[in-house]
Amino acid sequence: MMKELPHGRFTLRREQKLFWSDRWLPFMAFIVPFVILASAYAALQVFPFGNRHMLTVDLFHQYAPFFSLFRDKILQGGSFFYAPTIGLGTNFYALFAYYLASPINLLLLVFPASCLTEAIFSITLIKIGLSGLSFYLYLRTSFRRKGALAVAFSTFYALSGFVIAYSWNIMWLDALILLPVLLLAIVRHVRDGKWILYPVSVALLLITNYYVAFFAAIFTALYYPILLLRYTGDRQHKKRLVKLLQTLGLTLIGVGLSAVVLYPTWKSLMITSAAGDAFPKSVELLGRPLAYLGQLFPFLQPTVRSGSPNLYSGLFILILLPIYFLSHRIRLRDKLLNGLLLLFLFLSFDTNVLNFIWHGMHYPNQLPFRYSFVVILLLLTLAYDGLRSTREFRPTEIGLLGISLAIIIPVVMTLEPDIKLSPWSQWGAIVLMLLYTILFSSFKSSRFRRRFHVNLLLAVMLFEVTLSVFSGLYHIDKNEYYGSRDGYSAGITVQSIREAVRQVEKLDATTISHRVETRPHKTSNDPALYGYKGLSMFSSSSPKAPVKFFKNLGHVNNGINSYQYRGATLFTEALFDIRYVIAREKPDFLETERIIVLGNEEVTVYENPYAFPQAFLTDPSVLAYESTAGNPFRAQNDLVKALSSDAGTLFHEMAHDEVKGPSFSGPGSGGVSFSFTESKEKTLRTYTITWVAKRTEPHYLNLDLHGHDTETVEIDYGATHIKVKSHKRGIVELGTIQEGQAFRLTVTLSEKAPATGNFEARVASLDPEVLENVSIEARQAAMHYRTEHDDWFEGNINAEGESVLLLTMPYDPGWTAYLDEEPVDIEQVDDALMAIRVPKGDHRIFFAFLPVGFNEGLMVTLGALLLFVILMTIQLALRVYKKEWSLPVMGRFRRNNEDVSLTEEENDENRIDEGESE
Repeated sequence: MMKELPHGRFTLRREQKLFWSDRWLPFMAFIVPFVILASAYAALQVFPFGNRHMLTVDLFHQYAPFFSLFRDKILQGGSFFYAPTIGLGTNFYALFAYYLASPINLLLLVFPASCLTEAIFSITLIKIGLSGLSFYLYLRTSFRRKGALAVAFSTFYALSGFVIAYSWNIMWLDALILLPVLLLAIVRHVRDGKWILYPVSVALLLITNYYVAFFAAIFTALYYPILLLRYTGDRQHKKRLVKLLQTLGLTLIGVGLSAVVLYPTWKSLMITSAAGDAFPKSVELLGRPLAYLGQLFPFLQPTVRSGSPNLYSGLFILILLPIYFLSHRIRLRDKLLNGLLLLFLFLSFDTNVLNFIWHGMHYPNQLPFRYSFVVILLLLTLAYDGLRSTREFRPTEIGLLGISLAIIIPVVMTLEPDIKLSPWSQWGAIVLMLLYTILFSSFKSSRFRRRFHVNLLLAVMLFEVTLSVFSGLYHIDKNEYYGSRDGYSAGITVQSIREAVRQVEKLDATTISHRVETRPHKTSNDPALYGYKGLSMFSSSSPKAPVKFFKNLGHVNNGINSYQYRGATLFTEALFDIRYVIAREKPDFLETERIIVLGNEEVTVYENPYAFPQAFLTDPSVLAYESTAGNPFRAQNDLVKALSSDAGTLFHEMAHDEVKGPSFSGPGSGGVSFSFTESKEKTLRTYTITWVAKRTEPHYLNLDLHGHDTETVEIDYGATHIKVKSHKRGIVELGTIQEGQAFRLTVTLSEKAPATGNFEARVASLDPEVLENVSIEARQAAMHYRTEHDDWFEGNINAEGESVLLLTMPYDPGWTAYLDEEPVDIEQVDDALMAIRVPKGDHRIFFAFLPVGFNEGLMVTLGALLLFVILMTIQLALRVYKKEWSLPVMGRFRRNNEDVSLTEEENDENRIDEGESE
């Protein structure tokens, strides 16, 4: 019988808990960065918290339109090989591999077209949350700890300075998700013998974004020896060799699984601007260690276009890194190897050769140090490992370290001009450093209360990352700007544009749809954004050769990977079958050549009556055409002559009649360069050039301001007033000017402009009669389309003699041409457009597109998949066999060829118990 309990008072003490239980920690690792970033955007009034969107820089001009195109292709059943929508046609498979291959992008299908910006907002938040989750799982697996502080570390990884600066590069975020998964898979393979996740993670990393995957692959190769030594026994040399060989084999399988995407994409890159950069001829050091140290401080202005690498990942790292390297708990070998790797990564920032190699043998166009996220991952991993060693050090030791670091902050700010912190931000960083110093010092104190101190540290860390996110997005909004969602993918104007696109498709009952453009443009990829076939394109996957061609013709371009409808003349607009122009605004000049066919209060649709067919027979001499730089009117005249030897002169250039301005002079006879010299006037300098029209024709101005800062650039004649962008370079349409009418170009330089310099201004009029004659010839020789699809088309043609079929589509080696079912060579016009030779007679034409290397990549992927399935089948069979024959012995089980006790306990020595379940 149970004895009677003694009388007295009992107090039931409730077990103290952290903010979250262990089972909720993975969810919190996802939701905390998700909520912090969403809150920061809400403060900036991003929809649904306001009427703004979070698109900026290239996300605004490139990626969001591509997302719209991707969504349209899925819903409308378009080809994933080719897109006739942008750039007069482009390899969509390569574009997909660079920008759109993330499976998370399928969430676009949930949102209507008008909510494109909200879809991208949601995808960004989800990717940020998954980055936090993946890094948490990596820490948990690698260190076998479930502490809540790992959530704080994962939040800093998901919301690091790199992420805040480059989160608009939405396709890069997949690599931040998958790199921790890849490292986790390596740990499971090396330590636990579980290999299946590794080749899958390699394949996913390479498929979702091959570009950033290159950085992750280099880092993984450098980091692998450290992981191999750490998670194998000291004298298990044979086991290490076996694991190394296994890893190499599994890596090849992972690469093979991705070959169907990777190989054809690599082949397509060979004709882009990214190929062919020269290796640096000498080794150069920047010598800026203070800049890299300063980038670890909070509240900095993010580096977007140029500057130092974005390295911020928590101020506490500056304390925990010295603790890691001074700890007696951590093996000297691990500290040396990690220290050498960290040193190499920082030298990569500082050395031109290493930086060039890291960027794939390429000099990046802005956005420097794109691989800095791997440094952030390593810093946070070492700091997390060093966290357990804080109790090795006396409070005074940590206190001296923290105070020294607090003093260093303003010193670095003073010595390194690239580190931009306001006085308030400097004081905030100092206060945070002192708070971390106090907290880390208290872990060794006799008054240390584990739960209370860990909760307090957790709160301070989340407070810091929240402030940093708010600060970083504030600076991006200030410097790059987040715009209004109305007029982008939502609003009455956008609805009118989409409806106009649908209506113009009904205006012609032909088999092929004509091309369309909008003006003024909203993005550099309006055809993709609004779903019509057009000319404008800005894409890193686009071939380089057409850029030069369009530049020489006067179209706006960046000389690298973009060419635009802007800068078109009636001739180039007609040549590329841009039959319809949707105007958001009324033109600055009286439109006399284009015909209004549709319109409402928001948009007006104009038709170009001179539009050429997209494929037509012409003289073989067009194959010898080479555009020349410097004078787009001459280049277009030469092209007209190549198309029709009997054509007259299309453009007539004009000499200026008068120049006015302080210390301003015009060129000699036939010149176009106008010079200005230093003036005694202290006010803004204004220069005027006057021409008098010799013909009643459409006039054009080709302007190159040589990058001079200007206040205004304007053109006036009669009641017409045209404002030109201050840094305009290219052709400006002036409208039809009557014979004898004077018109003036007025350029007002800003105070920042140089005292001495020059700019070019060239004027020409277009002869509509010549354009009409050439257009009629082309239409009479047009190919009659029988069927048209995104990646193939067929038609009939009748050639009266030896001719060339010219297609106003950029050349791509993926195209195959057939004449009467026999393959024929595709030739190039000025390395830009496609053409095939056609003999006399009636012929059937067939064109089909398949990305170069797709079949080869598919075969490799199928082979790798077969091998992967065989290995998994063998693994499963062995597991079943072992399970049947394994018997319990002395309270132990056999698992993965190792004895494992029924109860496993970790060594608590020299460890901060940060809330693990016990």
